[in-house]
Amino acid sequence: MNDMEEKFRVLESGTHEVQEVNNAPRLVSDFSGYHWLMERMRPGQGMKEGIHELSNELSGNDFSWNVAHVPGDVYTDLYHAGEIDDPFYGRNMGKCKWVQDYEWWYNHAFNVPKEMQGKDLTLVFEGVDYSCDIWLNTTYLGRHEGMMSSFKFDVTRLIDFNSPHVPSNLLTIKLDPPPKNQKNFAGLKHNFAGDYLTGVIPFGIWKPIKMIATSKVRVDNYRFETKLDGKDACVSMDIDITGFKNSIIDGTVQVSLKDQGSIAYETKVDAKIHPGHNQIQLSMNLKDPKLWWPYELGDPFRYDIEIMVLQENEALDLFQGKVGIREVEMHMNPGFTSEEAENPWTFVINGKSMFLRSACWGGQPSFFYGRNNRKKYEFYLKNAKVCNINNLRMFGWHPAETEDFYDLCDELGITVWTNFSFATQVFRDDEPYLNQIKDEIAEIVKDRRNHPCTVMWMGGEEVFFSEAHVNSNNRKLMEMLGEVTRQYTNTPYADASPLSSREAVRMGYKPKESFHANSHYYAAGLVFMEDYYPQLDYCIIPELTAASSPNLESLRKFIPEYEMWPMGLSWGYHAGDMHVMEILNYEVFGCTKMGSVEEFVEATQIAQGTIFQYALEHFRRQKPHVSGVALCHFITNWPIIKWDIIDYYGVKKKSFDFVQTSYQPLLTSMEFPKRRYLPGEVFNVKLWLVNDYYKKYTDLEYVCKITDKENKELVKFSNETFVGENESKECFDISWVVEGKLKDTFHVCLQLFNKDKKEISHNNYTLLIMDQEEAKKKAYELNQKMKKARDEYGRGYYRYAPYQIETW
Repeated sequence: MNDMEEKFRVLESGTHEVQEVNNAPRLVSDFSGYHWLMERMRPGQGMKEGIHELSNELSGNDFSWNVAHVPGDVYTDLYHAGEIDDPFYGRNMGKCKWVQDYEWWYNHAFNVPKEMQGKDLTLVFEGVDYSCDIWLNTTYLGRHEGMMSSFKFDVTRLIDFNSPHVPSNLLTIKLDPPPKNQKNFAGLKHNFAGDYLTGVIPFGIWKPIKMIATSKVRVDNYRFETKLDGKDACVSMDIDITGFKNSIIDGTVQVSLKDQGSIAYETKVDAKIHPGHNQIQLSMNLKDPKLWWPYELGDPFRYDIEIMVLQENEALDLFQGKVGIREVEMHMNPGFTSEEAENPWTFVINGKSMFLRSACWGGQPSFFYGRNNRKKYEFYLKNAKVCNINNLRMFGWHPAETEDFYDLCDELGITVWTNFSFATQVFRDDEPYLNQIKDEIAEIVKDRRNHPCTVMWMGGEEVFFSEAHVNSNNRKLMEMLGEVTRQYTNTPYADASPLSSREAVRMGYKPKESFHANSHYYAAGLVFMEDYYPQLDYCIIPELTAASSPNLESLRKFIPEYEMWPMGLSWGYHAGDMHVMEILNYEVFGCTKMGSVEEFVEATQIAQGTIFQYALEHFRRQKPHVSGVALCHFITNWPIIKWDIIDYYGVKKKSFDFVQTSYQPLLTSMEFPKRRYLPGEVFNVKLWLVNDYYKKYTDLEYVCKITDKENKELVKFSNETFVGENESKECFDISWVVEGKLKDTFHVCLQLFNKDKKEISHNNYTLLIMDQEEAKKKAYELNQKMKKARDEYGRGYYRYAPYQIETW
């Protein structure tokens, strides 16, 4: 056992054999796993029958309860127990709604490792969704509401240290039925209803529960702030420590930053630790430290941090983690007046500005928490990096993410923009609610603030989006969230996204701050991409969208075979905007591609990719005037027919490849006014280079080839060029007379070669030989057909498969 393992041990509560540890200042017993039992009760039934008063017995009252897993959720436990079918198959989600009408009781029987005896014991709940009551050995510990805040109890006097064959301690948790009016718990729980959700409400013990043993004190949290000064850095820290004893402890707080096990920097301060909460402040001057960088700007290096509390050289507690030395600043975007934008939107990391090649994260890997794990997070986040994404925007429909998510983003060098869970409605403004929100937001920030990947906190998502919002106190609430956030971190905060919707401008925000560029999708057929995106002039685009179907192998996992083709109701139930996708297929291909399910699926993915290619590259070429763009989404949290580019089952769509190309840090890009040309028409376009690296490229050869539909080369252009560091520049124009017949296609291939003739960037575009104006008329007709179906069947999914409705 090495020194680190001696100082900090994780002991599994489900086992009875524990290795000896000498004088370890902190021991942790993790209750995660399958050593849990769960059962349902009618609301109020469990308390009435005294379930909370039971002690653990070999063949006790809970012997035949379902086995459960913590962390997890109620639905996944029931699915494993065979009490519900797979919620994701067909329309089974609706059949599970009865689950949310009951209270659910969870029991965990355990023995406590002997090494913990004589220490002060804290039971830590990292997250319970949504509200719960808790007992330990029949003693009531308390109640908690709010899924994203952690909470804890001192249980030193309640633990039985006997270790019989039958565990002698019993932890009992009563989960309430989840709340159903989102207005009452916004910010305390994420949304469960919307245009890609079914109204099923997830709930459960979604984060680990741990027993922590320390001596006399406990390090609870710390704030780690960095200020750079040339090659050096100044670190300031606020360390929260709980004193357990009734007397004051004269102690020392020691902080060490380690690099591969060796101490790189260390400081200590004498402290008087009083009973209850203490905050110890200290600072460190670091000479030429290694910095944490987003992956394209440098190494995302992290130091191991140890915070130790000592009394006369006896270690009372040791808190360990990882930190990155980095500084985040926000600068104003050039080219906007003070009347157009008053907020800075350019992200500057360690003195270097970076363009956000972002994607909306789209929720946890699964809507049901019990299906998530670190391996799954690692798979998706590594693929985000493969896709050249350098930022993930966690928007307000979803919860602030888990420790695994932030830790992996730290490790991979992916920056994170975290929204609090306020989305698309009018919120309460009464004092009890606001006080609860302040506490919840404070805990969310404190639990995540030391991750160097975090570069932005934000209040709400589409909270200035309707007339009701204009007449609400939503703006005051978002400003209050900023005040709370700034008390606990120096990481930048912004009120909401977007800030320049029509309603937001009426509420006093400037007209060119941020904008959600989604109208091309929702108004499919009314405007083509090449007419929509170039008219948008905003500092940052935190959201733009297009949709597609998953691959057939994934579809068959959740669409019943009898509904595969013709499309049945399950397509719409899984959030497929089928009419929109038909229209976007037409826009990209000149036909709806409805000949077969195979044809349709492939076409939607290429159409989605083509739209993302056009939009993302347009905004990237505008840098530094525009400082970031986010596609909506990278993943989604259940199997839907919607926005993701890598589906719920981890299968990449063809659109993934388009985004990967368009997000190359060194990008060859074509600016073109339209996608359709008639034979003999002149094709005039501009060729650009976009460089997100802090490296100048010289002696470059920029090649453009135009080929026909059979990939036969029609013409070739070549120019010598260069590009400066972190620069977007127009390199040269090309002009060509279109060859071919109506309904043909032609292709443009761009290549960039360095002086060694090695290709260092590439891109490809497909354009159509068709009449642009005639195509717009046809797209409009398809839009009106979509509108007619909506008028007849409403906005629900019945409109996509009326043949099934009529047979009922």
